[in-house]
Amino acid sequence: MSRFMMRFLCVVAFLFAQVATAQDFSADVISTKGNSPTGQGKLFYTKNKARWEISDRSNSQMGPTALIVDQGQGKSIVLLPQRRVYMDSMPWMNKTPAVALFWHVDDVDNACPQWKSAAEQVKTDKNWGSCTKVGSDTVNGRSTIKYEGVSDKGEKGNVWVDTKLHCVIKADNTSGGFELRNIQEGSQPASLFEIPAGFTKFDMGNMMQQRPQ
Repeated sequence: MSRFMMRFLCVVAFLFAQVATAQDFSADVISTKGNSPTGQGKLFYTKNKARWEISDRSNSQMGPTALIVDQGQGKSIVLLPQRRVYMDSMPWMNKTPAVALFWHVDDVDNACPQWKSAAEQVKTDKNWGSCTKVGSDTVNGRSTIKYEGVSDKGEKGNVWVDTKLHCVIKADNTSGGFELRNIQEGSQPASLFEIPAGFTKFDMGNMMQQRPQ
């Protein structure tokens, strides 16, 4: 799995573990790195559950992957449809980095204090430079609040917080970014957030033993 996919997998897991009051919706996840935006997957959210489907072309052996996060039960599951198997959340999903508070915003008009607090909690505030509310903006037809962040090294980045969903739907910096596009609000099928019938639990230990040396 590519580094981008792994990082975003972590982001989505913690993002929707936090968004308990958001409107049900689905969206396309688009990577905006480079001159040609590319689709990275599909996102589904309902109440306290979320599902993110990704198609990482750099890892054809594993095939498409789906991550299901269930806040009510405090767990997350990875599905590998091509192999008809699932596995419990990875160890790195049990840690709570700053993104847990970054991607879901309680106060869309004053998000900077929340982000600063998150950075202090995980001891990354030493890299904090500044955070400024730019003002109202529109992203793909949706109402957002735009923020600009500057690191202690002068590196700039921007994020856009959806005023209805209370989550970041766009982010960019010098190295790239992402967007949630084609956001469709509405109830989502319960089956999306369940382990499909016929799937068996994945044996991680056996897979590691079979890896080429």
